[in-house]
Amino acid sequence: MAYTTASHTDHDGLLSGIVKGVREFVSAWFETSAAYTVYRELSALSRAELAARDLRREDIGRVAMDLPTLMRE
Repeated sequence: MAYTTASHTDHDGLLSGIVKGVREFVSAWFETSAAYTVYRELSALSRAELAARDLRREDIGRVAMDLPTLMRE
């Protein structure tokens, strides 16, 4: 009887681990999708359009991933 109880507990732990993994995957997917959308939209802009937003071509990935502003030389 003790074996059945332990086995049942392990099954519940495995199931909650799977649910947690799926939840983390979906969360990461949405975050990545949002960053890709920003990247795609900014990549389509010309240099003049980027300059109007005070951006350079090198800034696109940083802005898409919401990283801090780099110091300009």
